[in-house]
Amino acid sequence: MKKFLIQFVLLLTVIFGATFIYQGKSLPFSFQLQQLPKSQQVIIGDTKVNVEIADTKDERSKGLGGKESLASDSGMLFIFDRQDFYSFWMKGLKFPLDFIWIRGDKVVDITENVPVPSEGAKDEDLPIYQSKEPIDKLLEVNGGFVIQNGIKIGDTFNR
Repeated sequence: MKKFLIQFVLLLTVIFGATFIYQGKSLPFSFQLQQLPKSQQVIIGDTKVNVEIADTKDERSKGLGGKESLASDSGMLFIFDRQDFYSFWMKGLKFPLDFIWIRGDKVVDITENVPVPSEGAKDEDLPIYQSKEPIDKLLEVNGGFVIQNGIKIGDTFNR
């Protein structure tokens, strides 16, 4: 009898869980899995860079904000669906960056040593940065990276 009761309770649990999943709802006790950052290695000019990919609105919105530092051979690659003029700011940044603006497989503009915002700066007072030409990618790296690695406009970019 005890074995039957245990089997019955397990069967009810499976039916209850399947009903919620079928209806597109999650179980009250289910855990949300945090999506790990997408990363890969890219080559810009002759330099390899380990990048975290930001290709969704939420990822692009957060960017590198809140990070304490960035490894010298690392960056964040923002990818857009189409070429356009995209605006960036340094909200929440704690270290200066170089912006490498890319269209297709070529560097089309560079903004070096973008400074961190002054402490307590209001969002509406933060400078906005934009390339001089339409882009479909932006590579953010540590300030000084461009000079250290000899990156220049016209360099190739490979994913």
